[in-house]
Amino acid sequence: MAHDDKAPRSGLLQGGLLQSALDEFLSRARAVADVVGSIGSEAVGVVPDIVPDTITRMLLSLQQLVDQVPQLTSEVEVLLEGVHAKRLTLQALQAELAAFDSQLELLEKSLAPLQTWTGQWARLRGSLSETLGSVQSSEPPEA
Repeated sequence: MAHDDKAPRSGLLQGGLLQSALDEFLSRARAVADVVGSIGSEAVGVVPDIVPDTITRMLLSLQQLVDQVPQLTSEVEVLLEGVHAKRLTLQALQAELAAFDSQLELLEKSLAPLQTWTGQWARLRGSLSETLGSVQSSEPPEA
């Protein structure tokens, strides 16, 4: 699989150290595989049959490894996009919580006068009860 240089890359991988290291590893691994392959193909008639088979298996394994590296790069990019999406979700949640906190603060300030009024009403009722109780006790009973 050839690496598509036009593929979009996200934040840390774009021009990053990891991406350049992976690209360098891939290019050098391909060069080594090509050199070993060309040397192996010229020497096939001279070496025993087991050696070319072993080299062929090794080269196939190396080629499979090289082919898997771009997939790993894509997986890391997807992982980073997922992490970024989660961070955006948290930022949105924080904004919602800040708005909710502002609403609760406004409600609390709106209810403060009502709390004061209910306290005054309770004192007024208590005073009226005391006053009416003393007036009723001082009046002669009606016959």
